[in-house]
Amino acid sequence: MLRLWLTPRWLLMTVVAILFGVACWMLGSWQWGRHVEQRTKVTAIEQNYEATPVPIATVLGHLVGTDGSGAGLTAEEQWTRVTLRGSYRPGPDLMVRNRTQDQTVGFEVLTPFTADGLTILVDRGWVPNAREAESTPSADPPPSGQVEVVGWLRTGEPDLGRDLPAPQLASISISDSRARIPELSDVDAYVVLGSQTPSPSAGGHPVAPLPRPDEGLGPHQAYAIQWWLTMPAGLVFVWFAIRRQTVQSAEGSQEAATAKPKKVRIWDEEDA
Repeated sequence: MLRLWLTPRWLLMTVVAILFGVACWMLGSWQWGRHVEQRTKVTAIEQNYEATPVPIATVLGHLVGTDGSGAGLTAEEQWTRVTLRGSYRPGPDLMVRNRTQDQTVGFEVLTPFTADGLTILVDRGWVPNAREAESTPSADPPPSGQVEVVGWLRTGEPDLGRDLPAPQLASISISDSRARIPELSDVDAYVVLGSQTPSPSAGGHPVAPLPRPDEGLGPHQAYAIQWWLTMPAGLVFVWFAIRRQTVQSAEGSQEAATAKPKKVRIWDEEDA
């Protein structure tokens, strides 16, 4: 069996099986990383979502420091519950497209809010699409004057690099938003609105609050285990294939050795 394995054909098959195992290990590790990332996110939601809110300055002071630069929220700091006391900036909202609620596509409404010298985006909630897909829907305005907001801090989303007509955005990118609203503070974070006092006046285009984020872990852990269990499959296949060929060769040799000699017939002898 060892001699058969050392032939070029089966050595090549063994190399392919090893590469297959390495690929399974890498895919399993990637899925496990996704699982750890999701587990950290869910833990942050569980610990922070219903926590007692803290003034936003205490979090952002740690986040950006005095020079306006910093690394951003850590994974554990996501969904920190904060309070802001100030006022919404008058003017048009920013509208983030392709956001789904209850299987309906719409926009999330971002409004700048100024408090204690800080201007930060507040995600006030969701409105459905307009009748025409290319049109920007209307949204009821926020309350005017002094407002107290309670919400959750989130890191801004990646800029998707899409050039959309104002006031639409492809994602909650702080850099993209700052290009539209230069007075936004230099901090890579925004606030998801939980409640505000006073409440906004009722209008014809109410902004629906965003639901509690999903806390499911997803299938990543199971996928990681499946990939890791599949790692030796290639080598197992090679071993069984070599073993089968060895057995078949041995059986063929044995049949040849034990074959009965051909019976010589009388006419064969006469012909000879």
